Amino acid sequence: MVKMRNRITDISIFIVFMAFFGFLLITGEPLYLGDSFQHEMQFVTREPVYALLIQFLRWVSPEHHYWFIIIVQNILAVVTNTIFMCVVLREWKLKWPVLVLFVAILLSPHILTPIASASGMVITNSLLSEGIAYSLYLFYVLYILKAIWRMESVGKDSMLAFFWAVFMSLVRGQFMILILVWFLAMALIAFLQKRWKQIVVFVVMLAIAFVGRGLIVKTYNFCEQGLFVDTASGKAMSIANVLYVADREDGEAIEEEGLRAAYYEIFDRAYADGMNYQFSPDGLLARAAHHEDCHDSLNFDYFAVVAKEYVTETTGITVEDYQRMMVEVDKVASSLMAELLPQVLLRYLYNYIAMVMMGLIRSVAFLHPIFNWYSFAIYLIAVILMIYVWMKKPCSKAAPFMALVLLMIMGNVAGTSLMIQCISRYMLYNLPLFYMAGFLLLIDCFDIYNSKRHEKDKKLLERSDGKEEK
Repeated sequence: MVKMRNRITDISIFIVFMAFFGFLLITGEPLYLGDSFQHEMQFVTREPVYALLIQFLRWVSPEHHYWFIIIVQNILAVVTNTIFMCVVLREWKLKWPVLVLFVAILLSPHILTPIASASGMVITNSLLSEGIAYSLYLFYVLYILKAIWRMESVGKDSMLAFFWAVFMSLVRGQFMILILVWFLAMALIAFLQKRWKQIVVFVVMLAIAFVGRGLIVKTYNFCEQGLFVDTASGKAMSIANVLYVADREDGEAIEEEGLRAAYYEIFDRAYADGMNYQFSPDGLLARAAHHEDCHDSLNFDYFAVVAKEYVTETTGITVEDYQRMMVEVDKVASSLMAELLPQVLLRYLYNYIAMVMMGLIRSVAFLHPIFNWYSFAIYLIAVILMIYVWMKKPCSKAAPFMALVLLMIMGNVAGTSLMIQCISRYMLYNLPLFYMAGFLLLIDCFDIYNSKRHEKDKKLLERSDGKEEK
């Protein structure tokens, strides 16, 4: 009877997600946005996974591959959301009202993004890496959660979480942080269990992951463009964060005369148009908002234009050889950062804190005076609830769930703020997870439903501890 009830619930969840994403598919169309061309042409400025997906589906159907892409993306969303929701359902034995609420929460990024984003993009209909990233992200979270719940630093779930972390970093560079999250979580479990050798193994795996990822990206770029280089966009994007907080006299620290002249030209053009911290209103969030308005223009309209001219003058490479040009532009950005960052460090740190604040707000809410205070309050409540539940019920699965989500939010915000601005579509990955973990904390805190599940988990934990002692 229980199995039949579970099967009916699983099918019902599947039908809801199928109806939702099916509706998005049949009422929408492939959305070709700003970054789509770079993915489609396998530029060295983009990670390989999504570009290879486009390439494969274009080979399958040259005329209809855009439609094939969004069909795959919507099917993937149905599958991953269904699996994730069913696992959460099994772990907590949720009743229907909470189950319906959780389904709505899980769909929130797909509902909010068309409303909140300037482009009005529908995630699963967009020809961007987000089209698959939001769905695949759930697989990573699912496996690392299962490893944490079972306190298994080494096992099938932890290794699958490691695989998905590396794979996700090949979808979007910002997800390199997931490898670090995996390392911290597994190393902590090993530390608590006093398995010192495992920590050493995890350090080695961490190094292999970063080196191996770099080799995969370089090999991909060599096969596609004949250039054995890493993704050539990180430094070119993050230089805008340095240029925004720079003063003209900071250019005196640049030793190479041609590069110094290029900097003055970039600064003068940008400053004349108000693209500088001196034109920002007072306050952290006002600074972050002004920086966000300036970031892309600083990168594409000021830095990139002058940097390309500088590259042509110094190397002879022109925009006709666009891929090589972008590699050289990335090098120019790296050189400028090395010279300028020590001069602007305090202003850069203030600006960075402002961007982190905005990213934290957007991870759980909208940017608005009311929601700004709400965000502060909800984070505080989440931390207090997490600590309380962990002390009250050490076997609680909700407390480590929230701890993991908070770690992922901090990692995502901190990493993204180093490179680019914290716009909503980069921040919403963890929003549904945060609220699901919060509601689960409330369920554990107030013993909603019953406490038998906790007794069962406690016995399993004690049995596991007994095996460790032997």
